[in-house]
Amino acid sequence: MTMASNAGQAGELLLSVEQVDVGYGHVGVLEGVSLSVRRGSIAALVGRNGAGKSTLLRAISGLLTPSRGQIVFNGRAISRDKPHAIVGAGLLHVAEGRRLFRSQSVDDNLELGVYGLKMDAAGYQRRLARVFELFPVLEEKRRLPAGALSGGQQQMLAIGQAMMREPVLLMLDEPSLGLSPLLVDQVFAAIMALQQAGTTILLVEQLVERALEIASEAWVLQNGRMIASGPAAQIAASEELRAAYMAAH
Repeated sequence: MTMASNAGQAGELLLSVEQVDVGYGHVGVLEGVSLSVRRGSIAALVGRNGAGKSTLLRAISGLLTPSRGQIVFNGRAISRDKPHAIVGAGLLHVAEGRRLFRSQSVDDNLELGVYGLKMDAAGYQRRLARVFELFPVLEEKRRLPAGALSGGQQQMLAIGQAMMREPVLLMLDEPSLGLSPLLVDQVFAAIMALQQAGTTILLVEQLVERALEIASEAWVLQNGRMIASGPAAQIAASEELRAAYMAAH
């Protein structure tokens, strides 16, 4: 099933990050970073902790403004757009740490995913059914508060909340963090199912081998600079990848 909001030719350039510098105040984190994601793909962004991966996602989603360079999404420059405008354009960011309303029910958290959208009850139920198809455990626990879910179930809920908006591009920051091997398998299976259904994925993931297995393209970030890019299988065997994980901070 291809989402209606994902119209466009598979394989065309969907996201382009061009020579961006990004930092916090006067502290630079990213320098001259470029990255591109093709429609319908899974792209992996890998690198050691502190390399700047989350900073790049925050810049793409409008939480940080680049001091130089340009970010283009779906044919439109978004470098200076506010986060709500970027979400409205179909780019969703599931941040590290599963930021949910823990005292609210699973159902309430999913409903918050469509806050501000105009849709009829049938449209809402169709989106809800899609989330429950991907994550059946959420339907079983839909009346429970999000804080009562396991870590893996909370990660599924965070992804499900984003999926309620039927994103064109979904950015996932460390979706396997803190999960058991079984739950990691379930989350990765869901990521592949989302991509097969038409959602483009930009994946930041600590389990590098797993990420590169499901990605078509990969980008390696080291100390705020992009040091390698190419087909994921090629990057998996590259000296640049090994160097990025062996290098000292």
